[in-house]
Amino acid sequence: MGTMELFPYIVKIVSALAIVVGVMIITVYFVKKIMNKAGGRMSDEELIKILSTKYIGPKNSIMIVEVAGNVMILGLSNNRLSYLKSIDNEASLERLRPLQDGRTGSGSFSEQLSLCKTRLLSMCSFTQEGGKS
Repeated sequence: MGTMELFPYIVKIVSALAIVVGVMIITVYFVKKIMNKAGGRMSDEELIKILSTKYIGPKNSIMIVEVAGNVMILGLSNNRLSYLKSIDNEASLERLRPLQDGRTGSGSFSEQLSLCKTRLLSMCSFTQEGGKS
């Protein structure tokens, strides 16, 4: 079989793939548009903030969470969420303030993806500059 005989099949496969990807992109666009109109987006002032997470074993972690201004410690296991303690001590709350402002592990998926993209592009430009010199 020569490459000329395969060409129509390759064109069909590539065009079908382009149609499927196009439909997926259009669907995501309209779903986002509908969610924004329906109020699916959180404002900048979120009601629930995960301040810190510490993994203590496989599928077990302890989280510090702020819910509507109240800071509490929660235990999270395989299929259970347990309230451990509320933090009312002003000195402890002051130590947690930097965590609220500089949250690095939380954020939406798109924010995390753009952060990874920025890091990746900076590493690629560094290796290209290193290769030229």
